[in-house]
Amino acid sequence: RMEAGFRKYVHREVDYKRLADKEKRRKKKEKELGDGFVPDGATIPEPKAEDATAEPKGKEPEHIYEIYVCHMNIIRYFVMRALQLPPEAWLRLRGDNTNITEIVVHPDGRVSLHRFGDIGHLPLDMVTFH
Repeated sequence: RMEAGFRKYVHREVDYKRLADKEKRRKKKEKELGDGFVPDGATIPEPKAEDATAEPKGKEPEHIYEIYVCHMNIIRYFVMRALQLPPEAWLRLRGDNTNITEIVVHPDGRVSLHRFGDIGHLPLDMVTFH
């Protein structure tokens, strides 16, 4: 059930692993076919001059914050999965009650663990672990 929860709540817009595999297959096919290779459904683009004053067409990436309030076991499991580490390694991590864990998923698909089990927002006498 933890895996189903991870897949439901933690996702990326683009699956970069599959995208990399697809690009690898395309490059292999291109190498095999040589200079005359044109990808399926593609046309050969006409060369055109770039306008140096043109505005960038891309939209700024939107920052999205998702907050999960749940048991530390779920957080530890999600951290392992997000970092692509063996899920069973979650048993090696420890966290106090009411801690904060911050996982950042970058636009290019990289994942960073910015904070894990942070209890700096609590006075020392309120820190508990069970």
